[in-house]
Amino acid sequence: MSFVCSCCGKIHDGLPALTLLRPDHWLSLTADQQAEGKCGDDLCKTPDGHFFVRCVLSIPLIDGPEQTLEFGPWCSLSEENFYRYVETFDDADQSKLGQMFGWFSNELSGFPQSLNLKCNVVPQDGRKRPRIELQPTEHPLSIAQRSGLAWQTALEIAHGHVGDGWAH
Repeated sequence: MSFVCSCCGKIHDGLPALTLLRPDHWLSLTADQQAEGKCGDDLCKTPDGHFFVRCVLSIPLIDGPEQTLEFGPWCSLSEENFYRYVETFDDADQSKLGQMFGWFSNELSGFPQSLNLKCNVVPQDGRKRPRIELQPTEHPLSIAQRSGLAWQTALEIAHGHVGDGWAH
């Protein structure tokens, strides 16, 4: 599969990492509310007391030429955990924070109602975005993270997202 990136306009081969630009809650705020908050590429704080970090969700692929389908969604954290993460943001040794409880903060097309799934946010060393571990439930996204996804299904999901407010 090749695709034209909505960020850089270049053609890339393989599956794109499907990045969501903002948490869904941020998108529901008015322009005035957004002006009172702060939301960048990795951190987001709303004026109504919600705190988000951008993460990586990897779904193993059962067959095909690539091993994972990756998403770049957001997760909410408690205020305390958000500021712990912010204080160590530039530290290459973030795994010392340990995993933190969060709520999955985006809807993912191709999966039913993914907003507010329980998850653990797992900080990574080397200035990498934290990894998401969905809590084991019968939700199709949680099952896909544990058991894998067919290559053809991953292609359909990726094809549905490229050029639709998503970036690599």
